[in-house]
Amino acid sequence: MTKLLPLLLIFLTLSMSKPLSADNGASQNVQDSPPVIRLKALLDSDDKFRDNLMLALEQVAPLPQGQPNPWQGKSKQDLYDFLNEWFYFMPEKHNGLDRIIEFSLLYYKNSHGQDFINQQPGRAWALDFVAQRGKYLDSQASLAGVDKWLQDSSINNDEFVVPQGGYKSFNDYFVRQLKPGRRPVAGLDQDSVVVAPADCIINLINNDITATSDIKLKGNTTLNISRLLGGSGLAQDFIGGRAYACFLMPENYHHYHSPVAGTVLESRDNVGNRLFGLEDLIDMVNEGNPGYNKDFSVFEDFKHGYLIIQTESMGKVAMVPVGLQTVGSVVFRDKFKAINTDQPVKINKGEAVGHFAYGGSTVLLIFEKGKFNALSVKQGQQIGIAGH
Repeated sequence: MTKLLPLLLIFLTLSMSKPLSADNGASQNVQDSPPVIRLKALLDSDDKFRDNLMLALEQVAPLPQGQPNPWQGKSKQDLYDFLNEWFYFMPEKHNGLDRIIEFSLLYYKNSHGQDFINQQPGRAWALDFVAQRGKYLDSQASLAGVDKWLQDSSINNDEFVVPQGGYKSFNDYFVRQLKPGRRPVAGLDQDSVVVAPADCIINLINNDITATSDIKLKGNTTLNISRLLGGSGLAQDFIGGRAYACFLMPENYHHYHSPVAGTVLESRDNVGNRLFGLEDLIDMVNEGNPGYNKDFSVFEDFKHGYLIIQTESMGKVAMVPVGLQTVGSVVFRDKFKAINTDQPVKINKGEAVGHFAYGGSTVLLIFEKGKFNALSVKQGQQIGIAGH
């Protein structure tokens, strides 16, 4: 197995040579989960939907460097077994993205797989799968999954507030709050200082920000800023600007905060209607450096929210929390929901805006043309953590 392959791909190739997802200790004969019951009913009643799934299973694409796709030779029953196991799966730091990536390989460079997950009734079913799994992770039954996170010293659990009486569910732990002072905010008196919106990996988005998706420049895919910002009339102010992606890993603190101080002119928390369908998630994961030099145009359609913040020295800054690959919970604090230019709201640098529940997620930061062109730090400041 070559070192050039992403580590997660190596893990998946090895693990899926065994029965699907057999490492979680769950019985392969458990009662069907609610989403699997619904999927079986849909496939029984919709011939086109069923035929498309069968074609997706027959035409799974090989992985990079000729590695076999673990869905090759799998059946409809294998998919049911996988989804049942995934529904009750309790993630840990080392395998938090495994099931998400595993499922994505079914529609990896596979047009029928893309149709299965993104066309109706598959899209509605996928949204329901996420909603139902979210309810399970909110339930007391998921509490058993928290112990291993609390025992993992690399997560620095001493940074977080333990609620009175302890955590009530997996998601209760996942959206844990920081203790005061654990993330001091830099440059509170300097309007030109931009701070990280979350614990994350930051990369420049190498796309051309244009008003429409018809404009294609050689070597680049366009990022439709109007679509990303829900058709906002303020989107035109970002044409020609620069954008950065801040990727959160499963073990990260999952609240997001304002990168600047100013006034929120406009916000929404319910743009987009996709949670799956990134055609090449392996490429986006990018061997632990997610998003570097990749195509972000697909993010326009994933479930996300946005805030447009007017600052003193940088013009407008857009902050776009995006739910990826099972994250349907892009949750804004009430203060920052549904703001419009008639009633703008003040925001402080580092102020909490909202949170994600479990899954993959990112926060996009978008700046006006010529306002913020490079990431820079002063001597002695952290630029990264080894192994991340």
